[in-house]
Amino acid sequence: MAAKAKIKGAHILEELKAPALIVVGMIGGNMAGKAIDKVLKVDEAQAGFNIKGMAKPVVQLTAGVSGALLLKDNNLRLVATGIAASGVASGVKVLLKKDLLAGLNGLGNSRALATVKELLKVEPYNPDLPELVSGGYETKDIEFPEDGKDYDAYEEYQEVEIL
Repeated sequence: MAAKAKIKGAHILEELKAPALIVVGMIGGNMAGKAIDKVLKVDEAQAGFNIKGMAKPVVQLTAGVSGALLLKDNNLRLVATGIAASGVASGVKVLLKKDLLAGLNGLGNSRALATVKELLKVEPYNPDLPELVSGGYETKDIEFPEDGKDYDAYEEYQEVEIL
């Protein structure tokens, strides 16, 4: 019988660290790219080749590739790889006028996701409780003092019905 492999939390974190650092680099690269576009006042609606628009992918690619080559720390290399990946994505967006990451927004409308949502749909919980008996309650009229200050003259009624 084969021995069962034990999965440790540290091993899981180590495996997830690389993709997480690349995503962090992509997010940071996109934020820096938006700042570059804001400073240069890039018009994304401009038809044809946009030289100002090419500044962002060039800076992102240069920073990402040089960081991945020159940095000693592996974690920082992964972040730099993410920055370079954001440069590739923004370069494609500038050159081809198509956003590589735009397809991620459409995942919510896919057939597979709709099927999974249908399978996971839960019926509302309706407990089978007995109905309350209506009527048969005795009511009492309580008179209030006219000046509204003599509250000590009243008795408090409490009724407990044992079923």
